[in-house]
Amino acid sequence: MKIVVTGGAGFIGSNLCRTLLTRSAVDEVVVLDDLSTGFRENLDGVPVELVETSILDDDELDRALVNAQSIV
Repeated sequence: MKIVVTGGAGFIGSNLCRTLLTRSAVDEVVVLDDLSTGFRENLDGVPVELVETSILDDDELDRALVNAQSIV
């Protein structure tokens, strides 16, 4: 299962990513964050794809959501 986490580079989002990746049903986590309040370093060592963009960018949002089963 692919899950997209918006704001995933923030404190709560990055910890959510870590937790999601411990679930056997989760194969992939994509983080969508513009880094306006989050930090890339919060995801150090976490095997996620970071898409640095705003959720207001329709084209990037569409690309990140391909084959996603869930959005948080």
